[in-house]
Amino acid sequence: MIRNILLALLGLLFMCATGARADAPKWPGRVEAVRSDWNAQIPPDTGWVKIALPDDWAKRWPGFDGVVWYRLTWDEPAAPNDRGVLIDYLNMAGEIEVNSIVLARDASLVEPLTRSWNTPRFFRLSAPLLHGGQNSLLVRVSGMAAYQPGLGRVSLGDPARMHARYERALFQHRDAQIIAYAIIATLGGFFLALWLFRRKETAYGWFTAMQMAWLAVSWNQFATSIRPFPSTDLYEAANTAALLGFCLFYTLFVLRICERRWPRRELAMWLGTGTGSLWLLLASHSGIGMARSTLTALAALYMFVPNGILLHSGIRSTRPDLRILGLVGLVNLAAGIHDTLVFLGVLGGNNYYASLSTVITAIGGALVLAWSFARSLRRIESFNIELQHNVDDARAELAATLLRQHELELVQARLGERLNLAHDLHDGLGGMLIGNIAALERAPESVPSQRMLEAMRQLRDDLRLIIDAASSQHHGEYSLKELLGPLRHRMSQLFETHD
Repeated sequence: MIRNILLALLGLLFMCATGARADAPKWPGRVEAVRSDWNAQIPPDTGWVKIALPDDWAKRWPGFDGVVWYRLTWDEPAAPNDRGVLIDYLNMAGEIEVNSIVLARDASLVEPLTRSWNTPRFFRLSAPLLHGGQNSLLVRVSGMAAYQPGLGRVSLGDPARMHARYERALFQHRDAQIIAYAIIATLGGFFLALWLFRRKETAYGWFTAMQMAWLAVSWNQFATSIRPFPSTDLYEAANTAALLGFCLFYTLFVLRICERRWPRRELAMWLGTGTGSLWLLLASHSGIGMARSTLTALAALYMFVPNGILLHSGIRSTRPDLRILGLVGLVNLAAGIHDTLVFLGVLGGNNYYASLSTVITAIGGALVLAWSFARSLRRIESFNIELQHNVDDARAELAATLLRQHELELVQARLGERLNLAHDLHDGLGGMLIGNIAALERAPESVPSQRMLEAMRQLRDDLRLIIDAASSQHHGEYSLKELLGPLRHRMSQLFETHD
């Protein structure tokens, strides 16, 4: 089921990449552009050149930083109807007017520039704004050559249709980015908490670092200002450095989840990331474009390494978690190729699908980590069950040992009682019998019958004392005084018998 979901997302990615502009009508009139300086309030009268949209003026005027005016004209009938205008994007900030009436203006048209590059714009042109014959849409764009300055596709048509396209574009460029941001932030925070409690689970830590780095990268999708940075160059340098960090952390996460370690190569990756970030931060304004383009292209090429590892592991392994990550790697490769071609200007527009692929990566990685966590819990539960069985067996064995010990103590007690009884018989009855036997042997005719009767009574009483003592005596139950009483009784009778 998870595999089918990821394949569906991959198909959606390709559909978005190939069909996002299929229904976009061409501008029905003429499109021209002219450049001017930062502080120009009106466009120049001369220098206009015919262009096609979308436009990146850095290709026409390399190295130019400043303002480019775009003039789009079209014809209306004598009694015009309401029109809808959709502007896919303008990079970086701008002002829009129709027939010399201002429709919208960004907060800052000079450095530091308002960042409105990823915001589609829709305007409903009511009939009073238009007039029969030629009409003009004038767009002022402030931008820098290093950051793909220009104007995106502009569409004119039925207001309802244009607004519907605007809603789709707004969802793709803004709402979807915010949803992706929230998902990534939630997953990153959750696994950060897990990692804080389980520092040995390094995959959790690198997953969290990867998500946090991507949050810094994707903030560029809907940021409207460069705060807290003082300049656009520093903002873009920090954003590209965050991309390098994401590539590094993503690679380390992939290696750990695939149970691999490359000590020397990992050190080289750390050094490369640090060197690239330092290059960005120290680059001059004229060199930041080269540094950013070079490092972004290298990062895109480098991402083939971890995604290739995931794809290779998913193909070769039978583990469901690695197969999921293999599909994630395939999605990332497709999105990376598309975004690199857009960034380098090979594909027109400003539609980047890294955010969508990163959400898929975050969800896939979270599923794999959750699966690993659940597997560890099952191991712990199995160990606890086995431990409980061992404890039960030990208890049973201990109970059997105690029972055997109790039986031995009973046997020993019986043997002790028999020994005590034998001692008592020997010391009491034995001595008395020997005495009487000796008297009879010396002079049997002189022993009166009464004396023999008394001797038999003494034997009876002494035997009674022995039986009573044996039936009630326990170890330590009697004191010395209680033990000497029967002995005194016995001896006193013996002394009286022999006078």
